[in-house]
Amino acid sequence: MAVAINDRTAEFRHIVSAAKRKQVAKPGSQRLLGSSQQSAANGDAKPKRSEFARSAAEIGRGISATMGKLQKLAQLAKKRSLFDDNPVEVNELTFIIKQDLSRLNEDIRNLQVLSRRLHPKPDQEGENNKNILLLLQGKLGDVSANFKDVLEIRTKNIQASRSRTEAFVSNVGQHAQLSLQQSASPLYGTPNRGTPSPGNDLISLNPVVDQQMQLQMMEEGGQNNYIQQRGQAIEAIESTINELGSIFGQLAGMVSEQSEMIQRIDANTEDVVDNVEGAQKELLKYWSRVSSNRWLLAKMFGVLHLLPSLSGTVKMAPPKSFTLNTGAKIPSIGLGTWQSPPGQVTSAVSYALQNGYTLIDGAYCYANEDEVGRGLAEAFASGEIKREDVFVVSKVWTTYNTRVEEGLDKSLKSLGLEYVDLFLVHWPLLMNPDGNHDRFPTKPDGTRDIIQDYDHVDTWKQMEALLKTGKTKAIGVSNYSKLYLEQLLPHATIIPAVNQIENHPALPQQEIVDLCREKGIHIMAYSPLGSTGGPLLSAEPVVKIAEKHGVKPSSVLLSYHAARGNTVLAKSVTPERIKENINSLIDLDEEDQAELKAYSDKLVAEKKWQRFVYPPFGVNFGFPDKQ
Repeated sequence: MAVAINDRTAEFRHIVSAAKRKQVAKPGSQRLLGSSQQSAANGDAKPKRSEFARSAAEIGRGISATMGKLQKLAQLAKKRSLFDDNPVEVNELTFIIKQDLSRLNEDIRNLQVLSRRLHPKPDQEGENNKNILLLLQGKLGDVSANFKDVLEIRTKNIQASRSRTEAFVSNVGQHAQLSLQQSASPLYGTPNRGTPSPGNDLISLNPVVDQQMQLQMMEEGGQNNYIQQRGQAIEAIESTINELGSIFGQLAGMVSEQSEMIQRIDANTEDVVDNVEGAQKELLKYWSRVSSNRWLLAKMFGVLHLLPSLSGTVKMAPPKSFTLNTGAKIPSIGLGTWQSPPGQVTSAVSYALQNGYTLIDGAYCYANEDEVGRGLAEAFASGEIKREDVFVVSKVWTTYNTRVEEGLDKSLKSLGLEYVDLFLVHWPLLMNPDGNHDRFPTKPDGTRDIIQDYDHVDTWKQMEALLKTGKTKAIGVSNYSKLYLEQLLPHATIIPAVNQIENHPALPQQEIVDLCREKGIHIMAYSPLGSTGGPLLSAEPVVKIAEKHGVKPSSVLLSYHAARGNTVLAKSVTPERIKENINSLIDLDEEDQAELKAYSDKLVAEKKWQRFVYPPFGVNFGFPDKQ
């Protein structure tokens, strides 16, 4: 059956024309749109801010992709055996990463030009763009430093492999030459060694030469088999050495665990002895008073009888403070101010002090000590908080490591204080004091402007002199590895009171903790949660312990440091979170601590440390996870 087709084109055009007339009749609707929305509606280009954001996001993705390639290159570069090496893939990947780094560096420079063009005068958006550029430069610098470390490891492995090969070939050559000289074979005794006489055809058949060549090929075949057998033997030896290394690593871990357990037992035993002696003295005094009262004696013995059964049900609260080697008390938890949003630090500090905090951690590098000072002033003005009840920490930044007192004076002026309770060396390096920036000077190529000819011991000598000024009550260090501590301590007349380091179950840094305990240096831990939304909050033992105690995983991670005898810094500007952090400390029992230690030991054994804070200085500070 045929179907009639109606042409409705004219009707459709009429409807479109009517819609356009209605749109023109409503000019007010255009006024409701913002300038950027009108531009988008009119088909104009997107705002310039979007162009910067897109470029920055693309650079960030490029850095992440390059980091992935670098991780693969690191796996290949760490192969030391000649038999599993893949030089072609390593060289190709190295070339690609170099190209990526060059391109990303050029992209960041272009982004800087774009930012200056869009914001020739200082404004809030321009400052945000600068912060984003600094973050991208830092990430790219970190990738470049890691790339350099991987190439150094690769070079060392190649040199070691080449040395082994040359030594091996030399031994084989001597063995073969000796065999040839001592052989009575006709191959070496005949006067015709295959050297053609003048006029003879070089390709003519010579039975003697053919026989010599066959014998020589047989001899070389035997040498090749010998070389192959030696190679297999070396590979087996390398495998055995790796297995032995793993076994010794496990044994070292067991010895370390036993050592820690013995130290805890010794400490607990000393406490018990002190408590028992004190109780005996009090009981003797009390006995002389109540010896004539039989009923009171009966009650007393009843209480003593019930004490053992009650002690198992009483939960001990975490310590509120620890004692430094100066004799001063330092709180077990404090408020950190690093990377706190500008404009929110003052209220955060004031609120924290009025809700139980007695330790505030700051630094000149954080660029917010003036806000910290206003928060302190607000708390002191309330009349409920006194200066002597607050433990204030500051740090000298790397551009002031040759003029330490000047750096402290700047911090005191911003804080509005006459002294701080603890002053730390922020990082053991020196950035150009006369550079193009007060905090982060850079060279023309964009890298950090670091002075290489510098000894961090000289900075510590100035720190020791500060104590005589009364501007600080104690001095210490920050971000010091075991290597740097061992360099410093022989020259120190005053032992640092504190070493502030990144510390959590994914980065226990036990070698630093053990040395500091031995020398009486207190550990102050920053980044206890790893990072916002980081893997630590979902780690299996952390979640398990949190469910056991009915608390959040963050509470377990903060309490981890109190159990280790360390001060922990919890960073937040949210009133609810600030209050929650200081009230969330729980007492972790020995089973909890053992589970967290097992988790840490496994990561260390597998070299899967997780460090979340490491500025791109390009300097080897001696941390095992950054070698």
